[in-house]
Amino acid sequence: MSVDSIIEQVHRLLIDNIPVRSTKTPSGWTTFDCVMCSDKRKRAGIIVNSAKISYNCFNCGYKTGWTPNPHLGKKYKDIASRLGASDKSIHEVQVELLKHGDEFSNVQEHDYVYNLSKFETVNLPDEVVSIEDLEEDNPLKKYAQSRGILGLYPLLHFKNTLYNKRVVVPFMYNNNIVGWTGRHISPPDKNTPKYYHNLQPGYVFNIDKFANNDRQLVIVVEGVFDAILIDGISILGNNITAEQAHLIHRLGKRVIVCPDRDSAGKELIEQAIELGWEVSFPPWELDIKDAADAVAKYGRLSTVASIIKHATNNKIKTQVKMRML
Repeated sequence: MSVDSIIEQVHRLLIDNIPVRSTKTPSGWTTFDCVMCSDKRKRAGIIVNSAKISYNCFNCGYKTGWTPNPHLGKKYKDIASRLGASDKSIHEVQVELLKHGDEFSNVQEHDYVYNLSKFETVNLPDEVVSIEDLEEDNPLKKYAQSRGILGLYPLLHFKNTLYNKRVVVPFMYNNNIVGWTGRHISPPDKNTPKYYHNLQPGYVFNIDKFANNDRQLVIVVEGVFDAILIDGISILGNNITAEQAHLIHRLGKRVIVCPDRDSAGKELIEQAIELGWEVSFPPWELDIKDAADAVAKYGRLSTVASIIKHATNNKIKTQVKMRML
């Protein structure tokens, strides 16, 4: 393990466990309720400055941090544990620090940009073909064309009984396949699920495309096809997990949530409000249920433009709009 990787692991003990209800300040602090006192006003904060990381509570005065050296201090371990890091993960990081202790004297001061790398690579089945390579009259290819997603994202076909009538969307992360979802093109009955997922907890579809680039905003939607069609990211449902929220938050971009226009989307809206993200309520016609429907009716550019134009971070306005769903 390289020194840079160890530094990243030290930082992750805190960063990966920051509470979902956190706020990013213009000065670079991520603030939240202190886990060491009775703070309810987000007066604790974590900030990363090159290889250094600091924790400070402006309520109880608890301070700790780490600069490149072979040891984790007791207070640093305590705060990591209180935030939710396991004893095992803390111990493993300390072991790596001790193993590479002599190398920390040569650490250079630079900005550490963390690649997203928490999901394990998975193997595809033996017989896999690209949807684009199928015959023009193949039902899978015709379905992908009808949904407008052919050519926008790599789509696969698994040659086995379970996925015989499913368009497979691979889940990519750091250019590796970490899972997939298979969408049935015509479920014969209610007992046949539309989707089969091979999904790792906390995954956000298409998020690696937004890591470490100059794009200023990211649109969060529920479905995979929605994300493909508007070039956004999908949380694969109407509920944001803490892990997903951290991944999206760490992109450091303006976040706009565009929920499906149904009662189930209300849960996503409430979570977006708690996270301090913007929510968009474009004035689409009543038969438009989601972003994919909007693209089919209005086109891709018009749909994205309307999502951005009608985004708001006004809590009262968002709640009023939510009740109208």
